[in-house]
Amino acid sequence: MREFINRLTSNRVLLTKLLLASFLVNLLALATPVYVIQVLQRYVAYGVTSTLITLVIGVSLISVFEFFFRNIRHRMAREYELGNIILTNRVLNKLASIKSHIYETSSKFRNDIINKNLSIIQAVYSATGFLVILDVPFSIIFLIAIFLIHYQLGFIALIFLTIPFLINYFYKERIGSLSKRSDGLSSSSFRVFDNVITRNITIKFFDLMKPLSATWNLIANKIASNREDLESEKNILNSFSSGTSSFLTIAIIAWGATLAVDGQISVGALIGANILAARALMPLIKYTQMQESIGKGQHANSEIRNFLQVSSDINQGRELKNLNGEISFINAQFIYPSLKNPIFENLNFTAKPGDLVVLTGINGSGKSTLIKIIAGILEINKGQIFVDRIDLNQISPTWYREQLIYSPQEPKFIDGSLAENIFGSNRINGQEMNKILENSDLLTFVNGHEQGINMKLENRGNELALGIRKRISIARSLVNNGRVVLYDEPTEGLDQTGKASILKLVNKFKKDQKTIIIASNDNEIIEISNILIDMNSKPTPNIKGT
Repeated sequence: MREFINRLTSNRVLLTKLLLASFLVNLLALATPVYVIQVLQRYVAYGVTSTLITLVIGVSLISVFEFFFRNIRHRMAREYELGNIILTNRVLNKLASIKSHIYETSSKFRNDIINKNLSIIQAVYSATGFLVILDVPFSIIFLIAIFLIHYQLGFIALIFLTIPFLINYFYKERIGSLSKRSDGLSSSSFRVFDNVITRNITIKFFDLMKPLSATWNLIANKIASNREDLESEKNILNSFSSGTSSFLTIAIIAWGATLAVDGQISVGALIGANILAARALMPLIKYTQMQESIGKGQHANSEIRNFLQVSSDINQGRELKNLNGEISFINAQFIYPSLKNPIFENLNFTAKPGDLVVLTGINGSGKSTLIKIIAGILEINKGQIFVDRIDLNQISPTWYREQLIYSPQEPKFIDGSLAENIFGSNRINGQEMNKILENSDLLTFVNGHEQGINMKLENRGNELALGIRKRISIARSLVNNGRVVLYDEPTEGLDQTGKASILKLVNKFKKDQKTIIIASNDNEIIEISNILIDMNSKPTPNIKGT
């Protein structure tokens, strides 16, 4: 409820208009019971046709006004749905700005959970939901009308109007707990299906379906059991709501009949009181039936708010006028949160412009980790990193990324064209484009496709051979004319022509006095290096050539 209240009070002018519109809508809703009372008291008693015609025309006009007011009110309430759009944009911006090292070291960012929470928020905090909340206090209009007919009927109605809140009090926690568990189980089932879809070939070739099926059967049984309990509780809640409506009618009619026999109210007033009681109870029943959705919305909103508290990149920092590209590590240490032992510690070395530093070692020795640290993707736990003798933490991350010529070991791409994936938002003329494609040995591939540089990457480029993905990654790195080169296994998956183009690039970088740091076990690259760091040596890497 807190989110509903916060959003409603965020625009007090709109809230005032909605409250006024809700008052008018509920006031106009009195027309039907008043019409029934008047028909029974005036027309049935006296049989004057003109009276009936007047009453029919009057209530029809009021019903038309009520219809239009309800639709106008709904359109007004839709303004509160803008909060969902604003929240979605905040989530998108947060996803783009989260510190890179958090992405690399945490597995809690699951797109299915984030999307599910946003969908729940959009469904719960809708115009309809806001109007259900706003209609609750206006039940008092119908209650007052019943008291005006007879105070005893008013007290009966008041007692029954409290029942939905009592039911909600006793069942809210139970239903909320089962609903939350249902969401967790649904998320687990999604992961099983995601494994089957994204790891299909692996599952087929290595006979992994049996353990997946066992996991799925376990989850499916839990889902079925939980759903049965949840539906049972919801059915009881709905039965209580329906029963409350029925017993309210019974009580009003029974007690009202005695009052009518005593001559204290008319039969028309009795029937009108019954209609008014039903109209008073309806918003309260809708509200109690919304409790599960409100609970889901509160949970989803809480998770999204917690996600938005995750640290973002700080774009403030120094921007050096003339970057030379000197990189220095002083007593640096790095350890992943999930590991006990550091990947490396007491690492000290300096790479100057024109140096070629090669990181060697077996898989998992820390070559890629060190490249990511220099790129600012990961952060060391101890020690310092200096760029041109300035602490890397003092430098603007956005500016620093623009100074890097970076290609990761496993390049990733977005849905879009090849041109978009290589050049991004940069404006590149035809001559520069051809030069980049030629230097990355990608020109033949591009010219061989009917759509050329505008070809669409299906499945985010995963359908392409590793060698082509590597070439695309190298081409993308060359868009920045930075002073620091960071290549992670650049020759992996490349043929001799591709390797030759990489060696040619590296020699050009050396000639241009760029600082080059490459993770590779390629002997041809190692031979032309002047600093060799053996990441196999633990915990302190062995450095040669300094």
